Amino acid sequence: MSSPESSIAHRRARASLTREAIVTAAVTLVEEAGVDALTMRAVGERLGAGAMSLYRHVSGREELLDLVLARLVSEIPDTPPSGDWRADAEALARDVRAVLLRRPSLTVLLTSRTGSGGGLATLERALSIFRSAGFGPRDAAFANHALGNYVAGAALWEAVGLAGTTGDERRARASAAAEETTALAAGTYPSIAWAAPALFAGTAEDRFEFGLTLLLDGLAARRAP
Repeated sequence: MSSPESSIAHRRARASLTREAIVTAAVTLVEEAGVDALTMRAVGERLGAGAMSLYRHVSGREELLDLVLARLVSEIPDTPPSGDWRADAEALARDVRAVLLRRPSLTVLLTSRTGSGGGLATLERALSIFRSAGFGPRDAAFANHALGNYVAGAALWEAVGLAGTTGDERRARASAAAEETTALAAGTYPSIAWAAPALFAGTAEDRFEFGLTLLLDGLAARRAP
């Protein structure tokens, strides 16, 4: 049997249980352990409540995942449109990248829950940009896919690259990798030896902006006259 103290604590937990608190706990769980770790039971344990108590506020795991996605997507800056489709596409890419670097789990949610309410605002923004550029529906949809894939891939690579290290440790490991690459035998890896000084040159922003320019150049060339 439970003690009176535990029963009182349980009732207090139930009384303080709100939809907002549930989503906050779910976001923290996803950030710490990944999307697969999100279960109603795990969220309930974090809140000191039983899983069944959560169903008074959310219908289940699927709705909770959508709410987590909506919460994370709400952190994406909403840069006002400039009227220049290319500048607006660049702003969208940079806005999304900034949040994905802070919230790597958002990459998984955005790509796995296409069409859910949480991601519709970003999809609308992207399609509006490409529609204003003169793309037809098919090309606008494919352009959004290409841009989204590029931003998500670049952000994920940067966020978890070099075993997720950051700051001085990441710079030290990058420097060591550059030295190892430079020392490779030119006779065995001639192209690597040729490009070695440039492989680790510049910043992550330099590489992102280079790829973004190439992608938008290609989209610009495809635009209807």
